[in-house]
Amino acid sequence: MRKIVLLITPFLLFASILSELKIKELELDKIKSIKDSKETKYSWINPVIIQYTYQKDNIQNIKTTTKLFTVSINQPIFKTGAIYYSIKYAKASKKYNLNRIELQKRELIKRAYELVYDYKIAMLNKKILEYKIKNAKIDVERKKEAFLKGTGDSSQLDNAILNLNSLKLSLEDIVSNIHQIKYNFFDLSDLKIDEIKPPFFKIIQKDDYLNKNLELISQKNFKKIKNYLYKMQVGNQLLSISVNGSWNYKNIKNSRNKDEQNYYTIGITASLPIDINAKTRIEKTKIDYLKSGLLIKDKKRELLNTYFLILSQIKTLENKLKVYDENIKIYDNLIKTTMESIKAGSATYEDLEIMENSKMAAVLNKRIINYQIQKKLLTLYYKLVSFSNN
Repeated sequence: MRKIVLLITPFLLFASILSELKIKELELDKIKSIKDSKETKYSWINPVIIQYTYQKDNIQNIKTTTKLFTVSINQPIFKTGAIYYSIKYAKASKKYNLNRIELQKRELIKRAYELVYDYKIAMLNKKILEYKIKNAKIDVERKKEAFLKGTGDSSQLDNAILNLNSLKLSLEDIVSNIHQIKYNFFDLSDLKIDEIKPPFFKIIQKDDYLNKNLELISQKNFKKIKNYLYKMQVGNQLLSISVNGSWNYKNIKNSRNKDEQNYYTIGITASLPIDINAKTRIEKTKIDYLKSGLLIKDKKRELLNTYFLILSQIKTLENKLKVYDENIKIYDNLIKTTMESIKAGSATYEDLEIMENSKMAAVLNKRIINYQIQKKLLTLYYKLVSFSNN
């Protein structure tokens, strides 16, 4: 296994792969989330009511016109902590929602780069098949020549032809898959997939994977939200003090007299709700809060399982690399031996071409495995916050 080190490069450096439309959509979601948080933060402040009344009546043949203009407010100033925790709740909700939007963005970036890796792998598989087709064509020609000379078997020739056709059909499938990958990538990005250099990731330490993981950070913010909701519910069932007041201007006019009044009222109201369901509501929010703590532990376990699974898969891929390294060494020796045999007249250039093609297929398979390793590491890395942030 490679030495476990930490890659410092912020993942967001790769965000430019997304199309302008995707970026704009996410930015609008972010702005809306900030607005929602601001609205929630000040939701405890009641509106000032401005009211104007114009009234005409005729009582005992006395016509009266009344005009009333009022500015009033009824504002709670103390709710046994509920106001304070509602502000804390708004701030925690803002962080949580922005984290969720960030995770959506990371999911799109991850998907785009997965397609880049898939494209690179498919192109390499296409080249490998082309080398195999070259060898299969040589094999068909040899079997055909042997059959015509009477030294070969027709079934061997038939199998060689079937193998060649099978490889050609597989090549068509890969070409079709390459086109599909391009179309899928175009849904996410304005860039050309064949011009993109995929990022390079190194294995990260377990603690960094957990401590910098946006999903776990988001889950911790969710616990804060549930805690503040619980404390708000407790505060809402206890003593509440409100200030209420109004300023009034009243104009009364009829055939007998005219009267103007300019007055105000101000007062303080203390209230204590007695609600039979209050205890149940408090207990329900407390259960949600306790559950949010369990969700953090569950998320940690899920992330650790993912981490060790990815490391195990990478270990398997690295073992495959060793196999291809051994194969390449074997082919190098065979190529050297074949060149000497050609000089001695016991081998042909076609034999050499087969060995060289097989070696190139092994080299390309190594590149495929390296891309597969990077794709696995991408699964670990895309949820991590920038390590430059605290």
